[in-house]
Amino acid sequence: MARVVLKGLSWGHRRATGPLQPLVDRFRERHPDIDIQWTVRPLSDFEHQGLAGVAELFDLIIYDHPFSGDLVASGAFVPLDQHLPGLTVDDDARFVGASLTSYRYGGSVWGAPIDGATQHALYRTDLMRDRPLPQAWDEVLTLGRALRKDGLYLGLAGETPHAGLVVAALMANAGTPWSTDPAQPFRIDRAALGVALERTAAVMALCPPEAINWNSIDLHDQMVARDDIVYAPCVYGYATYGEADMRQRLSFGPFPGAVTPYHAGTAIGGTAMGLSRHCADKDAALAFIEFVLSDEAQCQIIPAHHGQPALAAAWDDAATDARFNQFFSTTRSSIETAWIRPRLPGYPVFQKEMGVVVRRFLAGEMDMGAALDGIEKLTAGVNRGV
Repeated sequence: MARVVLKGLSWGHRRATGPLQPLVDRFRERHPDIDIQWTVRPLSDFEHQGLAGVAELFDLIIYDHPFSGDLVASGAFVPLDQHLPGLTVDDDARFVGASLTSYRYGGSVWGAPIDGATQHALYRTDLMRDRPLPQAWDEVLTLGRALRKDGLYLGLAGETPHAGLVVAALMANAGTPWSTDPAQPFRIDRAALGVALERTAAVMALCPPEAINWNSIDLHDQMVARDDIVYAPCVYGYATYGEADMRQRLSFGPFPGAVTPYHAGTAIGGTAMGLSRHCADKDAALAFIEFVLSDEAQCQIIPAHHGQPALAAAWDDAATDARFNQFFSTTRSSIETAWIRPRLPGYPVFQKEMGVVVRRFLAGEMDMGAALDGIEKLTAGVNRGV
C-alpha cells in the first residue's frame, strides 16, 4: 500500500484523462510508496472555476494560464521553478510555442506545461474533396457560401469562452491584441473589437444553428458524427480526433487569419500541472511533476494514450504526427506564433462574461452597440477589481 496518496484534479476528455493512469503506473514503478487519485471536472469548470478553493481540496491541479494572476494573488500554488529544474527562461524553447512562457508570471513559474494547444482550423478531408483549403478569413467565407449551396456548413463553437476567443484571435492577428501588461490598465480597442465581431458573425451565419451552443469538444464531436460540417476555421484543437479509431478522422490546418501572416495571432491554450501550497507531501508531488515533464512521459506515454504533449521534441516526432493525422506539423505555425492571453487578477471572470456577450451578439440577441458597450463595461470591471 502506498505511503503517500496525492489527490489530483483534471478535466473531462480523453485527451486529458487518457494519459493519467499510465503516467501514474510508470511513475509508481520507481516510487511505489506514492499513489495519485484523480478527480475529473467538466471542461466548463476547467475554463471558469476559480483555483483558490480548488487548491484547498487537491494537491495537483491541471489548469490554464489565464488563472495565473488570481492564483498568485491568492497564494494558492507553489512556484515550481524554485524546486524543479528545466523551467527557466533558457528552457522555454524546449516547449512548443509559449507553452512554458505562458505559466511564468510575477517572476515565477506556477505550472508545468503538460499539454500544448492553440486555435487552428480543422476539417473533413472526405467532405472538402477538391475544394482548396482556406488560408485567409475571406477565403473561409467564400468556402462557406459555396458549401451552403450544397447543403453543407462551416463549423464554429459559440459557447463561452470559445467564440469570444475567436474574436480575440482575429484582433491579435490584425495587430490589436488585448492588453496583457499587469502593470497597465486592461484595454481592448473598441473599433478593432467591432471588426472582429463582424468577422466572427459572418462565419457563424454559415454554421448550423445549433453551433451557437457548442464548446470546442462539441464541435469536434459533431464534425466526426455528422456528414454536413466540412471546415472550422478557429477552434482549440484536439489531436486525438485525428486518431484512427474515430468514425471519421479529422484533419487539421493553420489558423486562417484576416491579415498576413494569416496563421498568426491565435490565443494559446494547453494546460499545466500546478502544486497546491496546501499539499501535505510536496516532495512527492514535485517528483511526479518532474516525471511528467520528462521525455519519456511527453514523447512516449502521453501520445500513446490520446494525449497532446507540450514538449517540442514530441511535436517533432514523425511517428507521433502520423498517429494523429499530421496534427502537430499542420498546426505548428499557429502555435509558434500564438498570443498569451491576459493573466491579471480578475481576467478569468472577464473571459467568461465577455464570451457570454459575444454569444448573445452572434445569436442576434444583442446589437453591435450593446455588445461593444457590454464588453467595455466588463473591461472596466477588471480594472476596478470587480
